[in-house]
Amino acid sequence: MGLLLLASATAATAATASAEATSALESIVESVVPSVVASALPSVVTTTTPVTAAPIFLPPGFEVLAILAGAVTGGIVGVKRGFDITGVLTLAIVAGLGGGIIRDLLLQDYGIFALETPHALIAAIAGGLVAMFFLKAATAITPAFKLVDALSLALFCLVGADKALVAGLTVLAAIVLGVTTSVGGGMLRDILCDREPEVLRRGSLYSSVAIVGSTLYVGMVTWLNITKGVALVVAAVVAVLLRLGSVYFGWESPEPFDLTDSVVQAPGKAVRVGRKLIRRKR
Repeated sequence: MGLLLLASATAATAATASAEATSALESIVESVVPSVVASALPSVVTTTTPVTAAPIFLPPGFEVLAILAGAVTGGIVGVKRGFDITGVLTLAIVAGLGGGIIRDLLLQDYGIFALETPHALIAAIAGGLVAMFFLKAATAITPAFKLVDALSLALFCLVGADKALVAGLTVLAAIVLGVTTSVGGGMLRDILCDREPEVLRRGSLYSSVAIVGSTLYVGMVTWLNITKGVALVVAAVVAVLLRLGSVYFGWESPEPFDLTDSVVQAPGKAVRVGRKLIRRKR
């Protein structure tokens, strides 16, 4: 009986110590690290304003250019697959505005940006018309859209993540919504064309860039209390460099690999190594 009481007391002490250690670690992660970062940065870089205070917005001119670029690429796909005018315009609108539409439908809070902003829908339709009637010219200028594509990928994922934060969603949900905003249009385009979405296939970094950009932005504004403007610039620069690096240097997303055998065999290997060490000491 005494041994049982002693064991129970020991277990309780260990559990208490573990809980205290976890609490101390959480305190360091949640308060000490941000405080250290804030003290190391200029006061204009950090803020106490809640992330739900106001969303960030992109310049209308850039929005039009980014939507136009996406719509042209979607329209080109439709023309090359032999779609009629309705089909080409549908692909153009989906490619240019689909990610934002998915985001706004999931948020159910701010209306549908693509339908409430006239210049957005006009830019998407214009991109489809360019692909339909000026295919050679559109195909020729497509490489020039690489920088625009990188910027739109970066900024749209950040705007999507920020809208989710303003709506009160969790950090993880904000990251997911940011990625959805930037890659959703391309996925819908490929699904309508009955082909595997390019963003899901191994190749140049695309959805991975959106994940990195969204995570970096959300982490800076929610954890380190960095002002949204600074966080936007930093995350956008990192995402653009990753995207352009993947395009020009051939960086590719990693393939999955199975760790089952390594994990299962690890204990046996550790035992064998331990026995060898003991034999050497003898």
